[in-house]
Amino acid sequence: MTNFWNGKRVFVTCPTGFLGAWVVQTLLDSQAQVFGFGETATTSPNLFDLKNLGQKISMTYGDLRDESALREALQFTEADVVLHLGESGLISDLGKRPLETFAKAALGTATLMELMRETASVRSLVVVSSDKVYARKTSGEELVETDAVAPSAILPTAKLCAEMIALSYRQSFFAPEKYNKHKIAIATARMGSAIGGGDFTEHALIPQAVQAFVAGNSFELKNPQSVRPWIHVLDQVAGLLSLAEALFERGPKLAPTYNFAAKETNTVGEVAQALARYWGENARVNLGEGSKSSLSVHANLDSKLAQSDLNWKVQRNLTDALKETLQWYKEFYSSRTSATL
Repeated sequence: MTNFWNGKRVFVTCPTGFLGAWVVQTLLDSQAQVFGFGETATTSPNLFDLKNLGQKISMTYGDLRDESALREALQFTEADVVLHLGESGLISDLGKRPLETFAKAALGTATLMELMRETASVRSLVVVSSDKVYARKTSGEELVETDAVAPSAILPTAKLCAEMIALSYRQSFFAPEKYNKHKIAIATARMGSAIGGGDFTEHALIPQAVQAFVAGNSFELKNPQSVRPWIHVLDQVAGLLSLAEALFERGPKLAPTYNFAAKETNTVGEVAQALARYWGENARVNLGEGSKSSLSVHANLDSKLAQSDLNWKVQRNLTDALKETLQWYKEFYSSRTSATL
């Protein structure tokens, strides 16, 4: 991290989710002044509360669609940078409630963007999107930022709606050619789910595996042949912050969209077996009947633009990322066990 963030005023939406908590902690470690706006965490336990982040930042609990509350928070913050992490990544079962999902993603983002027209302090705004917004290619080649996007499942489509709204405002009110007038540089960041300590999402692979290991049970896999890119959350955070910093310092010279993804791909089965090895203590994985299921391949993103423009690259290989993640959970469950003695 550079000294850029020291003293910067940063407004973070939806900071109570897994990604949000790590963004907030990294900013605090970099001596930034952090202001949060969003709803309470939906899992218990959750990293935001475990680190007591709500007491360490200026936090406003509210709905992004509440224009008056959001306006008041933004005016109080006088932010230099806005990081819009997005509601749809916060609530694991939002995909089962499409109307709420789309309303929060679209109207929440539109409200934030509209209020950007009133601010005089913000210079940099990053909107987090999804790696699943792309139209799939049958050839399996890497997807670049200029490739076509398309609707898919509810959550990534909601992210796509939010991204398109942000880029529409960028074109209509914050155009790069008029930067000297509005002084706000905007870009979106496309990335998938990450691994790391503090993730308690219900259906995430590592939390499920760890819970089985702690209980002494065999971890049962449903689709071990699914192929995914694996990236540590702190590598994602580094990408987001590097983009926000570059927007602040270089303004409209940057592209409107950047991919942040790992090139390394492995099957769920391979990662689960690696988790059991690194965990030790007789941890077991059962590939089960799922090992005969059809192959599922997640989007493969090309991140060369982020590498060339932002000097960003993944710092942790899969082994390091898994070991760092498991160490967090071992310390967490060890401390909980000690507390009950």
